[in-house]
Amino acid sequence: MEVHACYRLVCVAAAATVVLLASCSERVDAGPADAGAGSGDSSDGGDDGGGRGDDGGAVLSDCSPAARAKRSWSVLKEGTASGVWMAGTLLADGTPLLVGGQATLGAIATLTGAELKVATIADGPLLTWGSVAADGTALVVGNGRRALWRSAEGVWTEEKLPGGDKLWGCLQFSKDDAWAVGADEPQKDQYEPVVLRRSASGWAKATLPMLTKARAQAQVFKIDGHGPNDVLAVGDTGLALRWDGKGWTEEETGVDANLVTVRKLPAGGYVAVGGTAAGLVMTRKATGGWSKLHQPMVGVSGVDVFGDQLIVAGNYGWIEHVALADGKAVEVDELLTTDVLHFVLRLPDCSALAGGGNLQVWPNPMQGTLLRFGL
Repeated sequence: MEVHACYRLVCVAAAATVVLLASCSERVDAGPADAGAGSGDSSDGGDDGGGRGDDGGAVLSDCSPAARAKRSWSVLKEGTASGVWMAGTLLADGTPLLVGGQATLGAIATLTGAELKVATIADGPLLTWGSVAADGTALVVGNGRRALWRSAEGVWTEEKLPGGDKLWGCLQFSKDDAWAVGADEPQKDQYEPVVLRRSASGWAKATLPMLTKARAQAQVFKIDGHGPNDVLAVGDTGLALRWDGKGWTEEETGVDANLVTVRKLPAGGYVAVGGTAAGLVMTRKATGGWSKLHQPMVGVSGVDVFGDQLIVAGNYGWIEHVALADGKAVEVDELLTTDVLHFVLRLPDCSALAGGGNLQVWPNPMQGTLLRFGL
């Protein structure tokens, strides 16, 4: 076995030992991440429907292989007191908006350089995902039927929801056209998949198709879309649901592993990532049909698109750069953290953030980690 491969296996084994030892402590239900699932101060240092400003935000810089080759990964923030970072999205001006917090106290922050500025919001459980519309408004969702809407002027208001005890994803095209996905939990650890839609009349539960038996209790984890009539949601046990503007239909993905995150691809179609003991990178053609693109050594939960390449991240701080054409992957040589990385976010200059954090209640409160891919 080559020295590089041995090194990677030793790193993963060491990280796995850390997680195993920590698992002896009490844990919170932190949702779809495979290794486990803020305060209102600023002590941390103070788009389109896809939620990244792809079509209406800042102009993107060079994403070419030559430009990417000049960049490397480094630790931007470690041990942020506001909590674990579950998601990142871009505001209309290109400023990263980060979502997460503690199990019982969600947090939202903007990131300028290396400075986090925590927003003032109502107290409530962990927040899990965000989406920014072309008009500059933003939607954030979380556990406990939480939805917060941000006006273009930056004012946050809480919205009442008819379901979604655990919400893991959202998608906003406009104030009157938005989605939130997750599950209701009528009994502990017993789930019913939930898709909520917001229209001019407010929030309502969407009608889902009769799911196959293996997926009838699936949680829906993430959602993305090319437009109001082309939306895709993914979840437990390989679940994939597509909205065509008229109704939801279930698609067969050919896998039973969790699909944790979905992103739209620039030329149509989608990429979804997940897995538990081993990772999974799946693609869906614009015309339909799923296929495996790549299988990382560990479960992955974050992905974003960088021209002809994906960056995926997940358990034990694992990061890979994956070619869309053939699935060829290059692993980041050094594991910069043993924390789960929940998201990858392409920035306007075609650098990137990857975020996650400590998901254990003991011995400390949950703490966040942010990595930066840049010069």
